[in-house]
Amino acid sequence: MLKFSDDFVKKLLQKDKDCFNKFYLDTVDIFFRYLKWNYYISDEDAQDILSWFYLKIWNWIWLYKSNTNFWAWVWTVFKNYIIDFFKKEKIVSFSQLSKWESEDWFEDGLKSLDKDILELMDTQFSYDKIITAIEKLEDKYKEVIYMKFVEEKSYDEISDILSTSNDNIRKRLSRAIKMLKDLLIS
Repeated sequence: MLKFSDDFVKKLLQKDKDCFNKFYLDTVDIFFRYLKWNYYISDEDAQDILSWFYLKIWNWIWLYKSNTNFWAWVWTVFKNYIIDFFKKEKIVSFSQLSKWESEDWFEDGLKSLDKDILELMDTQFSYDKIITAIEKLEDKYKEVIYMKFVEEKSYDEISDILSTSNDNIRKRLSRAIKMLKDLLIS
């Protein structure tokens, strides 16, 4: 989990270029992977989105309220920007597509799955069948699966980003895994 100290955030609020550069370098890969996982877009489009997103953060950082979690605020700005971008650009959401461009994220994310789920997937199902099952899930379930198993975020981190309780995140993830199992077995 990325932690930003209060001093670091204060420097960002003062538009310290060195702090912003560090913030960019520490976060760009996370946001890039999120875009590639959730949306069928080229690397160039993802980079364009990220350029505009970081410009938005730079210009609007003063809106951040210090009594809130900074990382959760950044994720909220990011997700809102994506929504605005896709509304304006009419780009197709990943959830509407049939295949991911690459299997790399999948293999990396499997390392963190529970043993019984991993065995179930390894022994009985092809990559295509798993992807097809994931695509059938609602976005809120895909999102927690991505954050937990691909980004390897803790329940606390996910709950901060999604502004909901740990219990709610655990229930959502449990339901998502149950739905996946049901879809894979049927």
